[in-house]
Amino acid sequence: MDISARAIAAAWLNARRHRVRLRLRRGDIRTLHGQQYDVILSNPPYVPSMRARVTGAARAWDAGIDGRQVLDPLCRSAARLLRPGGFLLLVQSALSGPDLSVRMLREAGLQADIVERRTLPFGPVLRSRVTWLERRGLIEPGERVEELVMIRAER
Repeated sequence: MDISARAIAAAWLNARRHRVRLRLRRGDIRTLHGQQYDVILSNPPYVPSMRARVTGAARAWDAGIDGRQVLDPLCRSAARLLRPGGFLLLVQSALSGPDLSVRMLREAGLQADIVERRTLPFGPVLRSRVTWLERRGLIEPGERVEELVMIRAER
C-alpha cells in the first residue's frame, strides 16, 4: 500500500519483472480495515518538519514536527494488519525515535527489534534544515550524517 500512484506503479513493474505475485493497494495506512497481510514493507515519511501539516511532494519525506505523523499510526496498526506469522520491515531515521517505534510495536504484541543500522550523509532535505534541527537539539552542531535503521516486527 502506498498513497503514491507512482510508487504503486513501480512496485507493480518490479514484481512483474521478477515474477513475484503481489497484491498492491493505493491508500493510506489509516484507511485499512479488515485486511491482513503476510508482509508489510514500509519506508514511510519520517523526517521531522517545521510544519505540522504537510502537503504536495513533501508528503514523501516530511512527517510532522516530531517525524512520527505516519510512524505512530503504522506502529499502532501493524499487529492487526499482519496475519499470524507475518512480518513488518520498517525503515526510519534515528531522528524520529526508532526506540519508540520498537516499544510501540512490542506493546501491540509483536516481536520487534532493530535489525540493521546505516549511517549516511544528509540528503538535500536534511541539509536544508540543519539550523532548525540543531536548534531543536535533534542533531549536534555540525553534525551532517543521519542514521537509518531497519526494524523487523513479527506477529
